[in-house]
This record gives sequence, C-alpha cells and structure tokens, in this order.
Amino acid sequence: MFRNYLFVAFRNFLRQGFFSFLNVGGLAAGLACTFLIYLWVMDELNKDKFHTEVDRVYHVATNIYNSEGTITWQDTPGPLAEEIRNNIPEVEHVAHLANDGPRLIQYNDTNFLPAGYFTDPSFFQIFSFSVLKGNKSNPLPNPSSIVLTASLARKIFGDVDPIGKSLKLRSENDVVVTAVIDDITDQSSLTFDFVAHFDIHKKYREQQWGNSDYNTFIKFKDGFNASEAQTKINKHIAKVLALTEEEQARFKYYLQPFADRYLYSSFENGFPVSGRIKYVKIFTVVAIFILLIACVNFMNMATARAVVRHKEIGVRKVIGAQRWTLMFQFLIESIMVSALAMLAALFLVEILLPFFNTLVVKKLTIHYTQWDFLLPILGIILTTGILAGLYPAFILSRVNPVRVLKGVSGSASQGLILRRALVVFQFVISVVLIVSSLVVYKQIDFIQSKDLGYDRENVLVIPARGVRNYDLFKNQLSTISGITHISTAGESIIQINNQNDSFWWEGKEENRELYVRTLTVGYDFVETMGFTLLEGRSFSEALNDTTNVIINQKMAALMGAKNPVGLSTIQWGLKGKIIGVVGDFHSRSLTEDMEPIILLCYPNWTSRFYVRIQPDKTNEALAGIENIWKKTSPAYPFEYTFLDSHYERLYREEQVIGKLALGFTFMAVLISGLGLLGLAAYSTERRKKEISVRKVLGATVSSLITLISKEFLLLALTALCIGCPLAYYFMTMFLQGYAYHTTMGYLVFILTGGGLLTLTLLIILFQVTRSAVANPTNNLRSE
Repeated sequence: MFRNYLFVAFRNFLRQGFFSFLNVGGLAAGLACTFLIYLWVMDELNKDKFHTEVDRVYHVATNIYNSEGTITWQDTPGPLAEEIRNNIPEVEHVAHLANDGPRLIQYNDTNFLPAGYFTDPSFFQIFSFSVLKGNKSNPLPNPSSIVLTASLARKIFGDVDPIGKSLKLRSENDVVVTAVIDDITDQSSLTFDFVAHFDIHKKYREQQWGNSDYNTFIKFKDGFNASEAQTKINKHIAKVLALTEEEQARFKYYLQPFADRYLYSSFENGFPVSGRIKYVKIFTVVAIFILLIACVNFMNMATARAVVRHKEIGVRKVIGAQRWTLMFQFLIESIMVSALAMLAALFLVEILLPFFNTLVVKKLTIHYTQWDFLLPILGIILTTGILAGLYPAFILSRVNPVRVLKGVSGSASQGLILRRALVVFQFVISVVLIVSSLVVYKQIDFIQSKDLGYDRENVLVIPARGVRNYDLFKNQLSTISGITHISTAGESIIQINNQNDSFWWEGKEENRELYVRTLTVGYDFVETMGFTLLEGRSFSEALNDTTNVIINQKMAALMGAKNPVGLSTIQWGLKGKIIGVVGDFHSRSLTEDMEPIILLCYPNWTSRFYVRIQPDKTNEALAGIENIWKKTSPAYPFEYTFLDSHYERLYREEQVIGKLALGFTFMAVLISGLGLLGLAAYSTERRKKEISVRKVLGATVSSLITLISKEFLLLALTALCIGCPLAYYFMTMFLQGYAYHTTMGYLVFILTGGGLLTLTLLIILFQVTRSAVANPTNNLRSE
C-alpha cells in the first residue's frame, strides 16, 4: 500500500508539472536561504565554545559609576591578576594579556612582523589551544619562552624543527621557541601568531593600578559561584587600595562569562546587553520569516491544487478507501515534495556557499553527518510536509462521494479564506523585510556620508614602529612633493580608547568627576586632520606647545567656563594650558554619543603618523615615503593605510549586514512572487469557463484583467496596512541603537508600497492576460 501511495504521489507530481515546479522551487529557495543563515548564526553562537570547561572561564571588566553615567572598560590594571591569583580561593588559574599588535621577530637575517600577545604561563591552562610540538604541559615555562602557531613556525623555519631555536623579539629580546600550537581557527575570538612570556612586556610597561591596559581572564574551580567570587574580588581590591566606601560604590570589577564576550561586547549601566548578538537575533528572525514565506507558499499551493481532486477522492471512497488512508496519502505526497525541495535546497547551498563565505568573511562548511545539522533537516521536511498536507487531508478526506460524483462538490470556494489569509501573511513579511532593508541601507549611507568633524579623505596613516627619530622622519617626509601636512598621534583618531578622570583644569570643582578621552598628538595635527578651529590657535612648535591642550566643544560645554582658552591644565602630571577649541568630532562609532575629548600635544607619545596628501599626487608621494622608509627603517616592512579605509572597516559589519539583508529580502520577495504566480495561475484555471462566458457576452480583455487582479491587489493593500506599522516599530528600535541615525521618512514606505503593488500587478497581468486572450470556444465545448 505504501508503495502505491508513493507511485500516486509521483504521478500527481509529474502531471501538475508547472505547479510542482513552483512548489519545489519556491520551497527550495526558502530552505537554501534559511540554511545559509543557519550556518552563519551557528558559527556566531559557537565562537569560543571549543575551549574545555569554557563555562568556568570569565573575563574581568571594569565598571566606573559617576554622575555622567556608567563607563565600562574591557581592560584592567596590571597588578590585578596577581592579587586575584593569591587571594581568591575559588580561582584555579588567572592570566592577563597584553595585546601589543604586530611585533618585529628576527631569525638570522630575516625579519617578520606577526601579531601576538604577552601573557602568563597559565594562559594555556585557561584556554584549549592545541599544542603540536614542545612542552605540552607548560608551553611558556620561563621568561624567555615564546610559542608560535604552526603557520608562523613554517614561515620562519620551513621544515626545520623550531623547538629550542632562538629568535630576537622587538630587536633586543632573545627568546626561545618552547612550543608550537595549531593555527588559530575562526572559532576563536582570540587571534594571534605568537604568544610570549609576560615578563618580556613588563620591561617596557610599568605595572601600576592606574594603568588599565590588560585583558584579565580567570578560570574558576568546580562548584564556584560567580556572583560571590565577584564580590570577594571587589572587597579584596578595595582593601588593597584602601578605597573609601564612596570610592567602592563607583568603582567595581565585573565578571563576564568568556563564552558571552564575543556576542555581548556592548555594555549599558555596567551590564552586557548587546553586541553581535543583535545581528544574530535579526537574522534568526529573517530566516524564520523566509522559511515561513516558503512554507506558506507550499501550503497555499497544496490546498489550492487539492480541491480539484474531489472526483479522485470520491472514486477512491466508493471503491472502499478509508478516511485515514486518504489522509495518509495526502501527507505522503506532501512530505515527498518537501523532501525533493530539501534536496534541491542543499544543492543550491553547495553552489552558493563559496560566494556567501566571501560576503560574510567566514569559512562556513556543511557537516552532513552531524546530528545538529541532520535533525533540523528532518524536522523541516516532516513539519513542512505535515502542515501543508493537513488541510487537504482533513477537508478532502471527508467529502461526500455521491455529491462529488454528481458534480455538486461546491469546491470552488473551499479554503478561499485560508488561502487569502496566507497570501496576506506572506505579503506582510515581505513588507517588513523590504522596509527593513531600505532603512538599513539608508543608515549605512548616512554613516558613510556623515560629517565626522574632520576631513578623512586623502590622509595616509603610517605605523610608527621601527622609526627611531620621529622628528627626522617627519622632516624627511616634508621634502616630498604632494605632502601638505604631517603629524603624529598615540591612537587612531576614529578609535580613541584612552579614557580617565585625571584631567584637571583651572576652576574645576574639587569633587568633579569627568571622564575624558585623551589623544596625544604632534604639532600640525589640527591642520593635518582639517579640524574647525572655533577659538584660540592650533599647536605650534615655535611656541613650544608641548603639554598644552586643545579641547572639543563638548568638553568646553561640560567645563562650564565662558572662555576656556588660557586656563591652566594638568593631565598625567603634565602641566599645560588650553590654547584652542575645535568643533566636535567623532572619535568612536556612531552608536555612541559625542564625548569630551582633549588633544594633548606630546609628540614623543606616538604610534602612527598622519600624512595629508594632494589627491593628484598620491602615487608620487607614496613612492617617496617608501623610499625614505627603506633608508630609515630597513628592518620593518613599509606599511600604510588610508584613514577613510579605517572608517570603512569600523562599519564593515553594518555593510555586510546591509548586503545580507538586501539579498535575503530579494529572495523573500521572489519566493512570494512565485507563490502569487502559482495562485494566479490556479485562480485563472479555476475560473476559465467564467472568463470564457464573459468574453462571449462582450467583456473586454482589460475588464477581465481588472476582475481577476482586484482580488490580489486588495490582498496586497491589506498586507501594506499591516506590515508598514510593524516595520516602522522594528526599525525604530534598530535606529535607536545609534546615537546618530537617519530618519525613515515617507519615501521608504512609498517605495515599498509602490514596488509591492507593481510586482503584484505584473504577475497577475502575465497570468490573466493568457486566459483573457484565449479562444472561449476551447473552454466551452463540453458545456
């Protein structure tokens, strides 16, 4: 019997070729999109989960509570790790991590510039990085140890065993390779080429409680209580630093599970609330929406086509078929089509995955033998097939065979309300996705065109590593044709991380707390960046402005001074004066409000050069800079970037999200269009005799098109009335995540409505015109 069901199902599938193609094609496209999103979401959710006992690993953050709100730092002071290690009994291992960026490594006469960390030996007891060679139990056994990744070891030593080999780190530290670990995979949020002993870093950076420069990680013992451990840490540090109750209330350490750190990097009021998890949630919803559209299409077509099979059901019932066997037959047919769509979807995913990986900058793969992939596939096949087959199974299996065989089934309108409701549901989801995509792209365009308060175009950024004499290098660059301004800075201007409350100015209240971002800069920085100078003057080497400061408008407003220029200042023990005020400029992501910023003139504290170049002399200037670099810093490769590319990288995630949203929205609309085409074809086929009679009685083609299309246009209008308010609500919440954002405007909704109605009309016109121009005698011969 089961074999007969399969045979009948296959025969019906082939007999209804056009509708079968729409059914399988629409469902396969939806499933393919859903699987691509599923792979991306699972990759995000599994980040850092490969570490053994990762649920016992925590990252220490710093919360500062003041009158301006709560500030959270991901960094902690150097001495914190040792205090936790020696005084908190719940702690099994603790390590602090210094990220110094790329560092020069020399082997014989060859130079390399890999990125790495300086950390404690316990780092490898906390994190499960696979040791391939060397000391597996303690990869960093002594202060001169260095651990390399397999790829860096091959790059330096080739096929020679690197264990025990000596290298020179930072030109002056002799280190010995004590272990080689497997290359860091995309599943790790900690990425590096080497790990060196923390004692090497301590030579260059004094370990003080006032310098929060390090990531601190803790692995607790079994049976720990994170809340109790956090309280113990804060109480102990308060005792060590002799903090008053008032100081304890505004300064606390917070323990964040390491497994959550990647997804929840954004803090509010001292707690992690957002981050990449926002995108995970958004695309999970998008995947559900697309899957729903595809499934609704499938169900709609299944119910629409089922009502034309009344006579078949009547005959089967007359010759003895039971209701449960008929129900089982419909379910088998539906599940078979669902399974075929699944196979087509997996084929599409295999084709599209390389392009998808390029877009999202990942290395996603499909593991067909893993249950976390197989179970969702089986679940979708069964769920979709059963849902699509339930309606025909229940409704058609109870038809009266006598009435059916007499031609009095009344099937023409059966299920009409359900099908209309499903079409509206599809269109509502499409409206929400279209509006969301347009708003996301509008926000991305707003970000890219936003005035940052300085001119980011035609500014070259050159890392200062390897330059021993900054002044000499600057003077040599100034002789190159095409260079108009040169200056230096201690950090990237679009990511100023240095923030503290140590800035004092003349007239500041004794107990005033104001956390200020500080950027150390060189002379000519205002001119190089193109700031708008509102008051005072810019830095001048001739006037010996070292340790003087320039503040932004926000800082001037918070100070409350009518004329801040000329006021004495102290920052980090450096005495100076405010010599100017510049217009506000963005030093962080546009998700954050404008902050008070001071530019501290201190040319010796630098990490990069900023060079403004004439647009028409870029190549000439780059060639000249590289020539000078090779003469002054031959050990280091010449590296540079343009400032506008830094800005683009800052919002690369938003750009990727925008492209994904646009692509998946297009697919959702395409799937909805396929479903609409199928229903339009069914509607015209069901009403072909009515259309023929109307033509005989004198109806025009345009009147017939109007007759058929008004039903679908009314459904589209209904969906717009429901979908637009929903989209407005969701995208209002999305835009509120940005301190500076675009407005939705009426145009977004006009474009969405106009596009949806036009698409609906074109699909209906395509299908209805074919029936309207057909010869009516072909449909009325049997009457």
